[in-house]
Amino acid sequence: MLILNAVMISVSVVNLLNHQKRTVEQVVGTTGNLAALLELNVADAVRRVDLGLLAIVDALEGRLNDGRLDADQIEPMLNMHLLRHPAVDAFRVADSQGKVIRGKGVTPDTMVSYADRPFFAEHQLRPGQDLIVSEPILGRVSKIWVVALTRSYRNADGSFAGVVTAAVNLEHFTGLLSTLSLGQHGSAIIRHQNTALLARFPLVDGPAGEPGNQQLEPELKTLLDSGKATGMFHGAQLADGIERTYAFRRVAQTPFLVTVGMAPHDYLEDWRSELRNAILLILGFLTTTVLGAWLLHRYWQKIQNQTLFLHTLIESVPVPLFYKDTAGIYLGCNRAFEESLGKRRDDIVGKSVFDMAPPEIAQRYKDKDDELFSQPGTQTYDWLTVKGCESHNVIFHKATFRRIDGEVAGLIGAVTDVTELKQAHAELQAHRDNLEQLVAERTAELQQTKEAAEAASLAKSTFLSNMSHELRTPMNAILGMTGLALRKAEDPGLQNQLGKIDFAAHHLLGVINDILDISKIEAEHMHLEQIDFRIDEILANLRNLIAQRALDKGLRLEIESSAEIGGLALKGDPFRLGQILLNLSANAIKFTDQGTITVRIQQAESGANHAVLRFEVSDSGIGIAAEDQQHLFNAFEQADGSMSRKYGGTGLGLAISKRLVKMMGGDIGVDSVPNVGSTFWFTLSLQKAQHDPRPVATQLRMSSETMLRERYSGTRVLLVEDEPINQEVSMSLLEEAGLSVDLAEDGEVALALAGQNQYALILMDMQMPRMNGVDATRAIRALPGYAQTPILAVTANAFEEDRQICLAAGMNDHIGKPVMPDLLFDTLLKWLSCRPLA
Repeated sequence: MLILNAVMISVSVVNLLNHQKRTVEQVVGTTGNLAALLELNVADAVRRVDLGLLAIVDALEGRLNDGRLDADQIEPMLNMHLLRHPAVDAFRVADSQGKVIRGKGVTPDTMVSYADRPFFAEHQLRPGQDLIVSEPILGRVSKIWVVALTRSYRNADGSFAGVVTAAVNLEHFTGLLSTLSLGQHGSAIIRHQNTALLARFPLVDGPAGEPGNQQLEPELKTLLDSGKATGMFHGAQLADGIERTYAFRRVAQTPFLVTVGMAPHDYLEDWRSELRNAILLILGFLTTTVLGAWLLHRYWQKIQNQTLFLHTLIESVPVPLFYKDTAGIYLGCNRAFEESLGKRRDDIVGKSVFDMAPPEIAQRYKDKDDELFSQPGTQTYDWLTVKGCESHNVIFHKATFRRIDGEVAGLIGAVTDVTELKQAHAELQAHRDNLEQLVAERTAELQQTKEAAEAASLAKSTFLSNMSHELRTPMNAILGMTGLALRKAEDPGLQNQLGKIDFAAHHLLGVINDILDISKIEAEHMHLEQIDFRIDEILANLRNLIAQRALDKGLRLEIESSAEIGGLALKGDPFRLGQILLNLSANAIKFTDQGTITVRIQQAESGANHAVLRFEVSDSGIGIAAEDQQHLFNAFEQADGSMSRKYGGTGLGLAISKRLVKMMGGDIGVDSVPNVGSTFWFTLSLQKAQHDPRPVATQLRMSSETMLRERYSGTRVLLVEDEPINQEVSMSLLEEAGLSVDLAEDGEVALALAGQNQYALILMDMQMPRMNGVDATRAIRALPGYAQTPILAVTANAFEEDRQICLAAGMNDHIGKPVMPDLLFDTLLKWLSCRPLA
């Protein structure tokens, strides 16, 4: 271990020395390259400015040759070149006497002369010759430190005419230095050939950093005195005292020289870091070797313990386990495997299956092993074995294992006896087959139940349709005859009696409507309309319907709604919404003896396309106990049985209201205190209408009956009705309106009359003997001249599907029984007004 540590230390020291040598050699090359790059950049900058000077000189001499040099023409040219050369602070032109006549910062009053500048005297001696570059000078116009690049221009006879100067700001040279990657402590300098300082990066304070300073490092001075164009030296810079390795170059074709230096503090940082790491590594290695020896001893003990643990684990597993090499030789097994074979471990380990089984069986085992070795991984398969006189179903689970070099070394296997499991599975399969049969039988029973339910639903719908017809037909006769009698009765007593009959009949009709409504909802035959409406229209209709009832009981009726809510244009079913409010308001009046009935509407939420409204109907009536509120909305129920005796009613109003609110996607409830009052409320989210349904302006007009009598007196219509009393009622109403009426007692007679006569309008009953209204309508539509004739269904069938059947058969409208005279006259006027002209 000591020898290993000595070798480790020796190798580390040699590597560190070699690394230091390579780093220094690399820095010498890097500084030389950077100095060469800086030389190119400085030479390029001078060349670019010189090209601008040559262009200006050519232009000036060209104008002098033409004899038309004008000082005012010079300024635009100088500005143009100034834009092209961002390194130049100013181009200026001086005349033959040295006076600056044009350029940046020069005005007619400017009294600046270059006559005493060294470059001016040189140009006078050699007009039109080389570029002359000054040492750093303080500009007389700009008052900043610059280097002046100058050229002379000549008159037409070749004599000296003046000087053109380009003042390059020393900051431009500093910018060239700042682009070099020198490290945190590196340095780069540009000097004039007379050693005057042009630019230094980084900047330093004091005289050493001022332009024109000529202090030099001794090593650099020696190189300059030798006359060499390039060179390397190592030393401490006088300006900041930092030791560096420098590369020196003279800038070709310019009076400049550059130096680039990199500090060992920077370029040996990696080496010093490596030195620290090496020391730490050596210390760590020493520590590790000592610790490793101790851990190796403990690890060997742990391996022994783990080996013992694995041996114990394998031995204790009840599943037979074995492992063998690639040649099929058993390397080991557990006690369960010994018991399964009935052999001792010494008779198994070191042998193959051919030593323990018949050749044909052993070959089958070997083929499975070879298959696994050809595609290493895992293998699972069923096997039938014979142990004694019994057959056993077993499952082999095998997996290959590898040596540390990745080569397959053998396999490990486990044997699971699944004989009992397969027997259980067979029993379960038999049970599953029996269960499938039971499910099939149950499914057949459910199908029969479903068909029976559908048949019951159809029977219910048929029953409701028949009930609607059978109830509304006599109601039509009762209301019709009562209405006719009221029209002709003059005795007040008789009018009072007939009015009571009419009120009772309308009450009975309301009960019938409620029963049919709740039945339609439960049978899912209720359909909601989606039409445009305004809230104030519903409120106005509600006031007309209940205001008199409240007044008759001495109650105040208050409807609270803002103008904004009343003017909301919404889409939905206004009839059903009005029905809900009417039910709640009528209940409030019914159960209130004194005080106020308040209908209140508030906007709970408003979106771009919808509005959530809360409707409340409050009263000061008898109130409802908390235990009675939970079943208040059930059909045919009131708060208690005595209410129906005292106040009347079927208990359907609230049930219908709740179901309508739910169909509209809303919620409904009640807040009530006995002997104080109740507030029934519901909320709805209604879609906003795309177009504002403007209400029709209310105006005084004649009744539809009067307008029929004046406009269509004598118009011939056909009434198709089989029930005698309804015939009498309908004919009386039509004839009082001035119409000429022909009667047909069934569809066949109607078809015959239509074939003989031309009628302006036909009123068609639906259920009639021999030929019903639907078949009669289809047949009449086929007659010449009846394709556009208005045919109006007059039927006691109140379901939506009945209305759709009428329209599908070719009818134009639907009038439900009992027939209300005003509705009948309105509908007749509508269709007679829009019928085709003959």
